[in-house]
Amino acid sequence: MLTLYDFNWKHTKGVNWHPTVAKVRYCLNYKGLDFKTNWIEYPEIEGIAKELGAKPTGVKLNGDPEYTLPMLVDDMTGVTLAESVDIAEYLDKTYPDTPRLIPEGSHALQAAFRDAFYPKLSAYNPFLVPTVVMVLSPVSEVFLRTKMEKKLGMKIEDFYPKHEARVVAWNKWKAEVGTVAAWFRKDDVWVMGDTPSFADFILAAFILSAKTLFGADSIEY
Repeated sequence: MLTLYDFNWKHTKGVNWHPTVAKVRYCLNYKGLDFKTNWIEYPEIEGIAKELGAKPTGVKLNGDPEYTLPMLVDDMTGVTLAESVDIAEYLDKTYPDTPRLIPEGSHALQAAFRDAFYPKLSAYNPFLVPTVVMVLSPVSEVFLRTKMEKKLGMKIEDFYPKHEARVVAWNKWKAEVGTVAAWFRKDDVWVMGDTPSFADFILAAFILSAKTLFGADSIEY
């Protein structure tokens, strides 16, 4: 059995809402693989990751290893992974009879897409991060708020742009979205042309987050 670890929140459990985990959920569904979800709180991530043998995915401000989600455990092989691209490559290798997430010969293209797309999200973060904090369960909200306020050097509420600053920040994000949109031609459906791939699921995850967090009728979506 495959087990996906996802972020709990204070709204309906079972909703695919967090962009970093949603892309892996899309991967599993696209491949038609059966899996279950363990919904956990932010303060639990590090302990669970260490217990399961997941590698850290970054470094904290104090230099200690940092553990994040998504995290996937495969009981069949005993493997635990905690980086989305590593998970995608693992699923392609371990379950070769399912649709590929990274088509043969496209690893360089997929990596180039990620390197081009992810930096653009810095313009989305002033809207995304405070909203994520506000929808978490109380224990996770305190944890993430403390972490992010230390990193940002300001209150979460002050990070969310207001008034004229919001107009400027929103126009910056719109420009980044426009750049990504310009990568596609009118009749393009998928990044790779005629088949979905990991890059599409990355895009879809962040579009989903805007719809789920801000609402289908919001300007953010």
